Amino acid sequence: MSLDKGLNKAMGDRHEAYVAEVLGQRQTRGSGNQWRDQMDSKHDRTSCVFAFANDGKSTLGKGVTITRAMWAKALEQAGGERPMLTLRWYADASLTKVDIDLAACDLLDFAEMREDAERWHRAKELLQTLVEINPRCMPVLVARVRTLLEGAA
Repeated sequence: MSLDKGLNKAMGDRHEAYVAEVLGQRQTRGSGNQWRDQMDSKHDRTSCVFAFANDGKSTLGKGVTITRAMWAKALEQAGGERPMLTLRWYADASLTKVDIDLAACDLLDFAEMREDAERWHRAKELLQTLVEINPRCMPVLVARVRTLLEGAA
């Protein structure tokens, strides 16, 4: 294996592992080269609302080209999850410093996530107040809200 191929594999492996960890995804076998389990990492759409399938691109160079064909392939291979491309620029060949980490997704997916985040932000204060008041007539609701708040913290 040439140095370039080894370095490219190391860059890709580190990036894929990082994205999967940060997003709470499962890494696919063989970096998505299995016909039944494509993309680099995925959420399970049956267990979360915003389930993404990621295809990562990393470089030491000045840029990463994203094409319509690349996006179409990600859309097809996402297998029901929302497609995402993650882009990483490493600072040097030691791969110990990252200059830029980006995620590209469909604008409407992003808008939906943002809307949900804003709705949660507005509801959180009300829910916290409800827990603090702890009305005796609603112990089940208070317990459920407490659970939700602890999970969101």
